[in-house]
Amino acid sequence: MKNFKIAKIQQKLKDKEIDSLIINRTDEFLNEYIPPDAERLYWATNFSGSAGRAIICQNTSNLFVDGRYTFQAKEQIDENAISLLHWNDFSSELSKHFDKNKCVALDPMLHSIEEVNKIVELAKEKETKLYFTSPNLIDELWEDKPERKYSIIFNHPIKYAGIDASIKVDQLVNELKNNNLDSCFLSSLDSIAWLLNIRADDILHTPLAFSYLFISAESKPVLYLSIEKLNTDLKNRLSNFLILKPIEEIVHVFKNLTKNIKIGFDYKNTSYFFYHLALNNNLIPANLQNPCLIPKATKNEIELEGSRNAHLRDGGSITKFLYWLKNHHSIEEENEISVANKLLSFREPNELFHSVSFDTISAIGKNAALPHYRADKNNPVSLKNNSIYLSDSGGQYYDGTTDITRTIILGKPNKEQIDRFTRVLKGHINLSTHIFPKGTKGTDIDHLARESLQEINCDYDHGTGHGIGSFLSVHEAPQRISKKSMFPSVELLPGMILSNEPGYYKEGEYGIRIENIIVVVEEKENQLKFENISWAPIDRDLIDSSMLNEKELNWINDYHQRVFEKLSIFLTLEEKNWLQNVTKPL
Repeated sequence: MKNFKIAKIQQKLKDKEIDSLIINRTDEFLNEYIPPDAERLYWATNFSGSAGRAIICQNTSNLFVDGRYTFQAKEQIDENAISLLHWNDFSSELSKHFDKNKCVALDPMLHSIEEVNKIVELAKEKETKLYFTSPNLIDELWEDKPERKYSIIFNHPIKYAGIDASIKVDQLVNELKNNNLDSCFLSSLDSIAWLLNIRADDILHTPLAFSYLFISAESKPVLYLSIEKLNTDLKNRLSNFLILKPIEEIVHVFKNLTKNIKIGFDYKNTSYFFYHLALNNNLIPANLQNPCLIPKATKNEIELEGSRNAHLRDGGSITKFLYWLKNHHSIEEENEISVANKLLSFREPNELFHSVSFDTISAIGKNAALPHYRADKNNPVSLKNNSIYLSDSGGQYYDGTTDITRTIILGKPNKEQIDRFTRVLKGHINLSTHIFPKGTKGTDIDHLARESLQEINCDYDHGTGHGIGSFLSVHEAPQRISKKSMFPSVELLPGMILSNEPGYYKEGEYGIRIENIIVVVEEKENQLKFENISWAPIDRDLIDSSMLNEKELNWINDYHQRVFEKLSIFLTLEEKNWLQNVTKPL
């Protein structure tokens, strides 16, 4: 697709005497999932993935994506207008643009404090002019830019949240005092939603409300949000321990504070704009890891039980879907969109269902080789026999967030597909059954999921596991399982929920991923293990049982027995008979 927007941006840079412009794919809350009005990278480059950034110069342009999106980006961008580079090359490439008397521009709303502070130092060192754009340069060119929309904000009751919001706020204030801070500023939407037990639909598929929270150790916290979207009961509940202000007043958040008070910001996850605003108001910023991060990640017993129940109901829907696919008499009449819609029809009737948790990845054949593939609704690809089909989907339930991937063969697989699928399964089992000492990080055990693939010099270019929220984000920080070179990691703690999703992708042919959700639980003194909470059959037609050792064979047989026992109550007699057959011991 020909890209004419890059040329318009480059002309804007020339007019403003800017040499390089950094475009970050995020919003002012530094979200992964963002509203349509924040999709500036997509507008500029046509790349629609959830992670990416670009450097646009007067005569050249580069887009940076990670391994999940390499194939997708190649298909979406105009390579005559913009070059594609790996995410890991961004820092080294950016430094090339910092020369004496050059001008580099960025929007301080869309970059973290930590990132911009490094850029400021680099600019000083190289004697490069740093230009903070206001308004955003893309917004000046984006003629049909969508308007920001606010949804109804609703209560997330104790029966799902487990802990009263006022108690959580008191605990946070104590954390401030322990860190010798007067106050802190929160802009992380999932943290605010978790802390205050509120939810909304301002972000598609993620139940969050656009909001900011200023917390003082000496006075009532101040919550900035769309007040008119609160019902009377919720407004009264929040007003008992908060001051409510319109979100439009956020630029005045530090205006009347006492000079030189210390205010905590999470430098990794807060927009530089607010750090700069604090300095301009004679406040003293301090780096404070988001105090909600670990308490939110380590779910309480009510949250854990809710997640287990949500995954159980969700597993019933996945199993109905797999039965429908496997027994379809004319599968080639279906396409990637129609089968995704069919899955939704199985999921929607579930108790406590709110929405899907992300756009379903529904991919046949070569499309399954794109880890974050999006089917084209205007030109859907038909399913075909003797092909791999991959479905990665999830649901938002009031008691939990789900995410599950199943890869199946429609017809007959070839030997290579069976081999690769079995190796992915071996990695999945290897991680799922691992017992590890307290203090272990996700990066310490990621290799377990890759061992069988690496025996034949294969691998996958994405992390093995991401955190999962409690009726919150399907990608929750900070817990994750990945290579040390990919992302920073933290100690795995009891109550953390993560995905276990090794994969294999053969470009242009097929892709395989097996994903279950796991919970970190106590095993014995100083030992932890994973509890599996996802339930749906794993395609026996793609498993070579001769490649499994005794431990792996016992795992898959035990897992399938439990799938049958747990999910039968959700199924019709025909579905139940089919499930019994596809979960019989290998």
